Amino acid sequence: MHHPSDSERSVRAHRRARLAAQMAEQGGGVAVLLTATEKMRNRDADYPFRFDSHFHYLCGFTEPESALVLIATADGGHRSILFCRERDAERETWDGLRFGPDGAREAFGIEHAQPISTLDETMTSLLANCPALWVALGSEPALDARISRWLGAVRAQSRAGVSAPSNAIDVRSAIDEMRLIKDSLEIETMRRAAVISADAHKRAMRTTQPGQFEYQVEAELLHEFRSRGAQSVAYGSIVAGAENACILHYRDNDARLRAGTLLLIDAVRCAQVPCVSKEHIAN
Repeated sequence: MHHPSDSERSVRAHRRARLAAQMAEQGGGVAVLLTATEKMRNRDADYPFRFDSHFHYLCGFTEPESALVLIATADGGHRSILFCRERDAERETWDGLRFGPDGAREAFGIEHAQPISTLDETMTSLLANCPALWVALGSEPALDARISRWLGAVRAQSRAGVSAPSNAIDVRSAIDEMRLIKDSLEIETMRRAAVISADAHKRAMRTTQPGQFEYQVEAELLHEFRSRGAQSVAYGSIVAGAENACILHYRDNDARLRAGTLLLIDAVRCAQVPCVSKEHIAN
């Protein structure tokens, strides 16, 4: 469980302020970003959860079932609400500790935090007389359906003089533009990733011998990544010997290496998430 530093919180708050400034330039509005959904692999085993990158860029929160709402006014004012799961002793016994709204607000430096169960009701309220909705348009059918329900609930109040947003803007385009120029947190992360990735390739070069299998070389890469604190790989590692090196997206990594042949490796670790104490929520 990642507990961000003061500098991380400051950088992400600055990112939210930059996005709010873009929203203000277009008259203000409400931006909503949902993190990725968990995917079941089989029976009661899920695939490893990977948060949505746009969501994480703005708040750094890594738990599933969470959302970030940013409210920006035309005069430059803004505030953020993080929606996340509530604490649940039974589920935490199975799946690990949760921050809960109070813990998330304190740890991630976001003005407000609420249970994820209140998102629909809150969005219906926030979208009343809101000039624009900033959202990941067309990203997920389930999200599109949810947005339709929010807007329908607002339009149902039209006789009371309440209006729904007249404009929908793809929030991802605004964030992508921001990410073109890397800030201090991104540069630091990229430098850590480069050092660990380089050391992993050196380890692979030191240990590789004819007769090994490609997956054994891959294991050396993964050992270096994980032992240095990396979450995972940025993408599936390609470890391709001989003719397998001609396959652009080779993934099998199961052939035996032959003496005198080429070994091609395409591998890099993903962003590091520091290990932290859970004492701040253990009680």
